[in-house]
Amino acid sequence: MAGIVAVVLDGEWSNKKVNAVYYLAHSMRMLQHRGKAYWRLIVGNSATGKEGSLPPDDVILKIAQREKLNGASGIGYLSKKSPQFPSMHSIWVAIDGFFVDTEKLHLHPYIGTARDSDSLFKIYNIFTQLLIEKQNPSRAAEFIDRHLRGNWIMKVGEDIYAYRDSTGFKPLVRATNKDGSINMVSSENSLRTSLIDMEFSDIPPGQLLRLNHDSGFQSMTDPAQNKVMMDPFEFIRESHVAATISGKSVYSIRKNIGKEQANFFSQDLEIESAYAEPDYTRPMTLGFSLEYQKHSKGFEVSEGIIKDRYDDSDHMIDFSEQVSKNKLLTTGRSLKFVMQNLVSGKRVASVQGTIQTGSTVRETIYYLRNAGARRIDVIVSYVPTVDGRQVGLYTQNRDLVANKYVGEVSSIEQLNEHVAKEIGSDSVLYNSPAVLAKGIGVQEESLWFPEWVRFLDYRK
Repeated sequence: MAGIVAVVLDGEWSNKKVNAVYYLAHSMRMLQHRGKAYWRLIVGNSATGKEGSLPPDDVILKIAQREKLNGASGIGYLSKKSPQFPSMHSIWVAIDGFFVDTEKLHLHPYIGTARDSDSLFKIYNIFTQLLIEKQNPSRAAEFIDRHLRGNWIMKVGEDIYAYRDSTGFKPLVRATNKDGSINMVSSENSLRTSLIDMEFSDIPPGQLLRLNHDSGFQSMTDPAQNKVMMDPFEFIRESHVAATISGKSVYSIRKNIGKEQANFFSQDLEIESAYAEPDYTRPMTLGFSLEYQKHSKGFEVSEGIIKDRYDDSDHMIDFSEQVSKNKLLTTGRSLKFVMQNLVSGKRVASVQGTIQTGSTVRETIYYLRNAGARRIDVIVSYVPTVDGRQVGLYTQNRDLVANKYVGEVSSIEQLNEHVAKEIGSDSVLYNSPAVLAKGIGVQEESLWFPEWVRFLDYRK
């Protein structure tokens, strides 16, 4: 959905001639995989942002000088789409998630002048009044928890406030260096691969934190005792493969997701190879292939499709995807490369992370057919995508393939048949909530799914 990071330096930051913008820029680059359509920096008393990918460090530093981004604390924000709330350009807040039950906010007794504003500004206005003016952090946390699914960071003066909702829907971590001079909050702990002096730990669900340049981290509420319900898409794609969630390696989890699907679908498949496409499904494909070999002696682990992981279907098209689309229109070819000698005459599987609008998998099938594939089965690592909020806000206003079958099918087998006909494959095998949870290594009840999907399952 988004990448968020906050940095607070200690009270001696000005004497050391350091600036929060240096740490923000570095951290945001490490989180670039979480959003490349829009970026925003808030440091000191100034803010700046722009459509497109995060610029190089030297450009950011020039922007920081020009815009007077100078201070001991700051917020960095990366998004996969332009900000959906106009107020984000004017208030010092960043969120990784989405809002719910906002229709009646205009009736809140603390709404004040925000009555006719967008949902973000309404929530910001009420939350700020409860937290700062009324000095009631418990009430502030209770209020925002009713409406936020995900994480929130807010800058007030030189202080940073961070909140992780009580379900633990999205990961949120804190970090401090050895001498306590740098404190950070981030969407994920993959930053530790670069910031080796920092000690990272999870922020408990339901905790409201204050970061201050004199006292560091201060807990303003007790962590929630609620049942954690994580966003399963973090394990599929959102988190970097170098990250860990609840002490588990994301890379290992993705391999295990593929392994569990191989075990579950082994009797339904007769394939000779499986290929990752898009590229971020490599861990799932490796886990699937290594396990499927145990069920089929003729199966080969190989590389059959090559495609850059960032050449995806975001509506904010990056350079490589624009080149790919132009090349496809003018020459009938794209940047996607299929190794024909590994595909021709073979029964192959394409391992997809999700099927959202179907454009990526249709293109894959087109090139596999042209390369002479005898049969194409599509294995989907994720559950049916019927709610754009769950797989990134960038999908919210687009046509999701599975959405049209809500209420029309009673099992995943039926859904698989419909979607296979629609995209032109020989079969589609979606993951189920139960199998996905087993791959992640948690109880199904600990993962958040749209209700309709949760009650779909395989009949065997």
